[in-house]
Amino acid sequence: MGISLTGADRFESEDHRNVRPRDGEVTLTGELRCADAGEAERVRAHLDEHIALTRAETGCLAFDVTPAATDGVWRVSERFVDETAFDAHQRRVAQSTWGRETAGIERAYVVTGRAQDAAALIAAAWAAEERLLDPAVRADPGEMERLLAPSFVEVGQSGRRWTREAIVAALREEPGSDPSPLIDERESRPVGPDTVLLTYLLRFEDRVSRRSSLWRCDPAPRCLFHQGTPVV
Repeated sequence: MGISLTGADRFESEDHRNVRPRDGEVTLTGELRCADAGEAERVRAHLDEHIALTRAETGCLAFDVTPAATDGVWRVSERFVDETAFDAHQRRVAQSTWGRETAGIERAYVVTGRAQDAAALIAAAWAAEERLLDPAVRADPGEMERLLAPSFVEVGQSGRRWTREAIVAALREEPGSDPSPLIDERESRPVGPDTVLLTYLLRFEDRVSRRSSLWRCDPAPRCLFHQGTPVV
């Protein structure tokens, strides 16, 4: 599973992990967690290329993805010289084969060393929220899975509780047709180092509702929870 580190490669990898982070360095640690055999097979099929391309990036100090004791789980460890290099890596991965093939697989990551302030966090969350209102994005299951966390839950205007799988399937069939929904009364509040709560009034097609969304940027924004209440 994953790649096999032997000899000099293993020594180099372990040496990187034992070095204390330097000023400005950004690190990511955590796990990639597959829900079933199909997800695990997609990881195995594309992991070697993903590792090779990442290690070749300017600014990458170390990049290791190794299988955990639990089948279908991989441990991830990344080190980049600074936030610019880390963000460039994230942008490249989002457009890569690895990014497309593993978009819906659960990640449990912790990022340290970012200088992202509250304003940047809020801006990233609003940009992602607006993408969720785009009919073209709503009709694309892959794009929706990139924006919604695996544990995503929505309480809709009818009071129905939706899982990520259910809402992705429903929006694929009926994404809406309003290309320019109107967002008013925007409010935002960071509720953690990488998490922000958004609330707003939405005019979408012929409906008006009050919305709230909880977003986590780890590092890309992914929605954890959404609720809509109709305005009568």
